[in-house]
Amino acid sequence: MPPRGRRARASERRAAATLARPETDAKANGIFHFVSVNPSSELQKSENRSVIRSHASKYIWRQHRAVRADRGTSNSKSSRPPTECFPSPDDPNIATEKRPWPLASDIVKGEESLFLLPLPQKHISSTTEDDYMVEAGVSSRPGDGSQQVTQYASNVQSAGWNMGGPPYIYKNGYNTATGPLNQLAAYVGEPPHVFPSMLKSSSINKLLRYATFELWPGLVPGASNQVWRQEDVMKSWLPPALANPALFTAFLYGAAGHLQTRKRLESSQVAPQTREEKLEQIISETETIKQLNKMMFDPQQLCTDEIILAVLCMAFNKINYSVWTTNTDTSPRVPLCNLQWLHVYGGLSLNDQHVKGLFSLLQVKGGLHKITLPGLAETISTSHIMLTTKYLARPRLPFVPIFKDTLVGKTPNWPDLSLNACVVPFNAVNLFVNLQPIPARDPNTDPNPSDIFATANLPKHLTRVLRHMQNYTAVIKLYTQGLLPGLELAAIADRRNWIQYQLLSLNSINEFTKYPYSPDPMNASHDCSYDNSIQQSENYKIYEPTRIAAMIFSLIAVYPLPAANRPFRRLCRLMKGALLAAEIKRVNLNNPNLHESCWSGAEEVLLWVVLLGAIAARNTSSEEWFVEQAGNVVQVFGIQSWNQLKEVVERIMWMASVCDVNGLIVWNEISREIWIARGGESGVKDWRW
Repeated sequence: MPPRGRRARASERRAAATLARPETDAKANGIFHFVSVNPSSELQKSENRSVIRSHASKYIWRQHRAVRADRGTSNSKSSRPPTECFPSPDDPNIATEKRPWPLASDIVKGEESLFLLPLPQKHISSTTEDDYMVEAGVSSRPGDGSQQVTQYASNVQSAGWNMGGPPYIYKNGYNTATGPLNQLAAYVGEPPHVFPSMLKSSSINKLLRYATFELWPGLVPGASNQVWRQEDVMKSWLPPALANPALFTAFLYGAAGHLQTRKRLESSQVAPQTREEKLEQIISETETIKQLNKMMFDPQQLCTDEIILAVLCMAFNKINYSVWTTNTDTSPRVPLCNLQWLHVYGGLSLNDQHVKGLFSLLQVKGGLHKITLPGLAETISTSHIMLTTKYLARPRLPFVPIFKDTLVGKTPNWPDLSLNACVVPFNAVNLFVNLQPIPARDPNTDPNPSDIFATANLPKHLTRVLRHMQNYTAVIKLYTQGLLPGLELAAIADRRNWIQYQLLSLNSINEFTKYPYSPDPMNASHDCSYDNSIQQSENYKIYEPTRIAAMIFSLIAVYPLPAANRPFRRLCRLMKGALLAAEIKRVNLNNPNLHESCWSGAEEVLLWVVLLGAIAARNTSSEEWFVEQAGNVVQVFGIQSWNQLKEVVERIMWMASVCDVNGLIVWNEISREIWIARGGESGVKDWRW
């Protein structure tokens, strides 16, 4: 067919789609919408997405209408008593403002993303629906780029006109359902038209049960200085969800993203989303955004704990499997990587718009200490640590622990192996024989000659974090072997979050000239004084490479994000610059004055740093450079086998079950490069010298 005729027919289709009414069935009017499998531009891709979402929402609307019609016919023929358990939403005797949530037809249309607007003024109450759309930055003009949003929103609204209102038993019905299990059973057992969502009843039941029985108990192992059980989190979060439509649909959205990501992490390959999964995500997201945007104009609901929790669900549950790498991670599964669902939320993407909205709401609220909903402040703090870890940023919010004593490093029942305060079997002693003792508070105390960190002359605030990381690694080794049965998972999660928060709070080397020096990043008093010795000590050059190496090790063993979402590329760039500033080029066999370099006395730390840098640089453009530098270092210090190198790094910090695989791969690369440099052939398999 000639190209001109093809373009004409496409324009006719767009004109017909524009002029057709939203509720008109395309098939009845003989209009067929075609989409290109390979769109040639972003505009065409946006139009295709608009057509597909419109078709999906209309299909769901027709399904709901058919189900309601069938149910109405069957109910009229049955011998049920004439008295209804739930009043009709059209009953004039019922006041609209007494509904626990608004009807679907009351939702403002044309809103796609949450915009945090200024606090409502007096004139807002008289603002029209069109003004709301203009203030939110959404246009309903057919030629606008947000056509897909308004078209989808109008279809959702048209579907809501025929949906019955929610039963009023849910406003005062908690007196009859004494426990959260009874509340959930009573709620999900009702007909599907009582839900404030267009999702099918089977999908709502599945997602709500998953959130209640699996997601929440794993996410909140404790709060308010005590361990939580499954029923504790249900008592705290289920009643607000059943009473607040925005929180209800936000929980559905979070459960959908969590369940889908968890399935793909547990499978051998990343499968694309199914049609049902896409509908669950799109519908619950759209409904939550509409409810949130409407509540932004109500001063009484603007900064409630329920709204903050709903925005938290929207911010950390975005699905984007396209950014996942196709290469599978060769390293073994990290112990306790699923604690607080770290592997799942680490695999999910972040919605930057909702993250900004969450910080704005917390600012208006007055801080985390103003939150009263049990478990919410701890959950926001945990999510904040994961956010700053992904972006390698310093924390903006204070750390809120499960146990108050964790703030001062005294997590309940946490064994301090460096002080031999934990009784363990004799055969487990070798697991922490190299632990470095916690430094004494007295600055005049002479350091232990066997203390590697003190011998390396590392700054004390970095040394303190390294010791806690080392202790945590040893405790996890014992716990996974069943040698610490009395240690609660809530205590492990609290300790891990506290250590990661401390690590993220460390200043980079460039920030010491801009910010006051704090000997303890967890010190709440912020009474800091500048440390002039920082600039005077030449050995301080090894601070930055060691700090970055600690971050790499944390992402591998302490705070393990999924391999696809670890920020290793950025860490490799930072590590390369830090090593060059630390005169790594001077560490080679041709340098006769090696003892005069900044790494003098820190040889073991240097081996640990370059090995972790080479592990993080795998499959990156800087891999060859790190292998070369690591080869120079191992030759200078006379390392001739993997076992010898492993013995050195275990004195610093190492988790053999996780790190050995990638460490051995790097060692083989180092051996091959050295073999070739000494005149060997690249094809020879035995690279040992």
